[in-house]
Amino acid sequence: MIDPKPIFSISQFVRLLNDQLRQHHSAVRLKGEIASFTPASSGHWYLTLKDAQAQIKAVMFRPRNVLAGFRPVVGEQVEVLAQLAIYEQRGELQLIVEVMRKAGQGSLHEQYLQLKNRLAQEGLFDSDRKRRLPGMVFSLGVVTSLQAAALADVRQALKRRCPHVQYTVYHTPVQGELAASQIALALGKADAAGHDALVLCRGGGSLEDLWCFNMEEVVRAVAACHTPIVVGVGHESDVTLAELAADVRAATPTAAAELVSAPTQELLAHIDRLSQQLGRRARQQWLAWSQAVDRAELGLVTPTAYVQALGARLNGLAARLPSALVQGIKFKQQTLLHQQAIMTVAARQTIQHQQRVFDSQVLAHSVGLRRNLERLETRLSQVAGVLQAASPQRTLDRGFAFLQKQPSGEVLGRAASAKPGDAVVATLADGKLMLTVEGKARAGASSAGGGAKSG
Repeated sequence: MIDPKPIFSISQFVRLLNDQLRQHHSAVRLKGEIASFTPASSGHWYLTLKDAQAQIKAVMFRPRNVLAGFRPVVGEQVEVLAQLAIYEQRGELQLIVEVMRKAGQGSLHEQYLQLKNRLAQEGLFDSDRKRRLPGMVFSLGVVTSLQAAALADVRQALKRRCPHVQYTVYHTPVQGELAASQIALALGKADAAGHDALVLCRGGGSLEDLWCFNMEEVVRAVAACHTPIVVGVGHESDVTLAELAADVRAATPTAAAELVSAPTQELLAHIDRLSQQLGRRARQQWLAWSQAVDRAELGLVTPTAYVQALGARLNGLAARLPSALVQGIKFKQQTLLHQQAIMTVAARQTIQHQQRVFDSQVLAHSVGLRRNLERLETRLSQVAGVLQAASPQRTLDRGFAFLQKQPSGEVLGRAASAKPGDAVVATLADGKLMLTVEGKARAGASSAGGGAKSG
């Protein structure tokens, strides 16, 4: 009797099993230890998961593993969301991993979301409570660990962009169980120091490494700062609650330093604009005072002019009254002389009073203008001192030289840019030397075998 069951090829049967597995086990959540891990050149991850009694092979393709946020290590406990499948070429059961995270991160993530929602309801992350950073920062407080690589990034950014900024480092652990309280204490000290701005930063790490920046004590300490604060923790993809509470969030520690530091050239341009504004306002004030003096002069009647007017009037009366009695004329003359004396005294007093009022106004405006000029000259001297300390001539005076290849004039910043026989001009503090390259040596090596000779 012929068996009515269909006959499958091996590939058909394995494909059927695959379909059945995907139908009944579309996704499973597993927890286990990484027994082996092999990253392929294609970017895919091949690994084995195990526990005390069993193990299973797994693959995590590149489009998925780039979202994991970490690189697995043998012996590490992980949690995965995966599909069951059969690798048809070998007939082996395996997991196709969709999501992977370190064991325990699930509970941390839930804590993160719960605290984030609670603090958001209190308004700690609202944009209307965040302050703008000052346009010019001369004093900066940096809260981080003295051993952190983030501190080196901040120092390098400040040195490159704005060497005039004075900064103070407030050391604190940035990882571990006691880090949160220490960070909050360091923030309080930095906030009370009277800086123009604050920076709280550290480099990247796992969720556990950065967890102290998600603790309520640190988040509230950031929100309570009276000084404008920038927080840059981890990499661009890492977002901690401390960053959400800060006035400004920076993607990296370097970006945090750049946000609070205006380049020196911008500062000089700002000072130049202030100087031009001061000059314009001084000229405008001087013109206003000149016009006020002109108007005051036009409003004054001199005693001589007044007497001349009265004399003309008297002459007219005399012409019209030739027959008046001598006594009447004498009485009129006496009256006129008396009025003339009175008006002379009154006019003199009026002129003196107006002169005193004008002199006091001129003095008051002059004092105010002089004070403004003194403040701006002090500010300008401070900035000029900073620029003078960083000037190229000061660098040459300390024994350094500025090298240029000839005849192109190309600046030599590295030994690799020159070759034996090249003509070089060395600019010193008091003149130039014509040199010829005889050879090259690595930094720190003895110079006996090569160098430059004077031409």
